[in-house]
Amino acid sequence: MKKMFIIFVLLFLVGCNNEEMKTFEFADEIQKIIVIGQGTNAKLDKHEVENATQIKLFEDAMQDATILSQPHTDEGPLYKLEVMYGDNSKEIIDIWYYASANTGSFYMNDRYSLNEEAVPALIELLESYKEEK
Repeated sequence: MKKMFIIFVLLFLVGCNNEEMKTFEFADEIQKIIVIGQGTNAKLDKHEVENATQIKLFEDAMQDATILSQPHTDEGPLYKLEVMYGDNSKEIIDIWYYASANTGSFYMNDRYSLNEEAVPALIELLESYKEEK
């Protein structure tokens, strides 16, 4: 009985010692996002997003997103995002989404899943760029 108790305690301690899941965070306050069509969207005009409400759509979909363990897809991204920060730094993010399934992912050093609740609004914004052409 004493051995089982010790094993239980060890298993509990090992389970509590797991690293937290890596999540995505933007580097600073976003000033502007430049959306550039890629792949099938390559002919679309660049869009500069400076409106706080629209920037929030990107933040909601990406901030604290969890890293994906599945391999990176072979199909190219639908859009490249140039995220400009208040300190004049810039990050490049590739983004994929599947409108019919309301899912998506993005890549910046690692591949992340878009936040499920925020995906429909982000897809609606990105799809509106196709209608402007």
